[in-house]
Amino acid sequence: MNDEIVMRVDEALHPDEILALARRLVAIPSHGPECGWETEVGRALADFLSREGLEVTMPEVMAGRRNVLAVLPGAGPGLPVLMLNGHLDTVPPSGSMRYPPFGGEVHDGALWGRGAGDMKGAVAAMASAMAALRRCGVRPHRSIVLAAVVAEESGNDGTAALCMDGPPASFAVVGEPTGLGLCLGHKGVDRYVITVRGRTAHGATPERGISAILRAAHLLVGLESRLPERWRGQDSADLGRASFNIGTIDGGVSRNTVPDRCTFTFDKRWVSGDSPERIKADLVAIVDETIGRDAAEVVRDAEFERVAHPPIWIAPDHPLARAVGSAIAGVTGGPARRVHFDAFTDAAILHEAGTAAVICGPADLAQAHADDERVAVDELLAAARIYARVALHLDRAARAG
Repeated sequence: MNDEIVMRVDEALHPDEILALARRLVAIPSHGPECGWETEVGRALADFLSREGLEVTMPEVMAGRRNVLAVLPGAGPGLPVLMLNGHLDTVPPSGSMRYPPFGGEVHDGALWGRGAGDMKGAVAAMASAMAALRRCGVRPHRSIVLAAVVAEESGNDGTAALCMDGPPASFAVVGEPTGLGLCLGHKGVDRYVITVRGRTAHGATPERGISAILRAAHLLVGLESRLPERWRGQDSADLGRASFNIGTIDGGVSRNTVPDRCTFTFDKRWVSGDSPERIKADLVAIVDETIGRDAAEVVRDAEFERVAHPPIWIAPDHPLARAVGSAIAGVTGGPARRVHFDAFTDAAILHEAGTAAVICGPADLAQAHADDERVAVDELLAAARIYARVALHLDRAARAG
């Protein structure tokens, strides 16, 4: 890599400017319809990118919700060589966050607030990297693009929209919080709504009814005891072991009525060799074995019918993994740390569409969605430098054919 251009890009990355953009993005709520979803934060990001001379568009993904796409045009044809991918939406704030969730406050060397780590800090670093490349007159052989997407927290629709017509780039880096470590993959996820049926009766004469809640309890015990045997061998040296969680449960109409309905949600984290079809078949089989097939209905969550959520794994010697690892080492001064990532990311959506993807971003996943969500200020600058180096490295490889 040309050391001179790397130095020039580093000099064009101003820590105060990166922090100011990150604070601005955190200060704009983007967690639900009550705040207009990502509309205002998307406009703020688009304004910054446009002022830097990048080509910016805001294609609509769903009613009132638009991705922000910024392009550094390439001199030659073909897919963009690199997509920097981050999401603009967040989960809602809690009532017990350490600092105001939308204050954009800096304390103890960190930016605090909802979205600081997941992942507006990374989006600010990506935007700043794009701006620095533009300021330095970089004209890539093939385009470099920033995709700041909507609806990642609620179905991954923003990135899925990018992939509707095939791979949106040759390579992608997704900026979820890895503490600037390199993540090469994660498990897939699949979710189901299971509705257990009963028969209503007065609570004083429960023998005349069938409690859907007690039936559901029996089914839950059956899932806990029988699924491990069905999943024997479903593990991966790279991704870990398959697991499940019951996220919500709801049932009954009043305290003195035998409930005729009880509904719960089932979430499986799965690895290669499994499939949504097999997961549903396992659930139906255990329903049949424990309470009878007619006693419950197993329905796949609509968002998982709409967008597949498979596992992802990139080999350590893949060209993208090597490029990102080299960029991390060049910025941090030590070898890139390989990190495990427990959550699902848009990297899998991109990879499924044919865009090789890895995950690397500032902040710690343990603080995402949490009361103490934050990102270290020095990691913002380091992340921007890493993203710029990845772009320069892949551009050089593209020029070499």
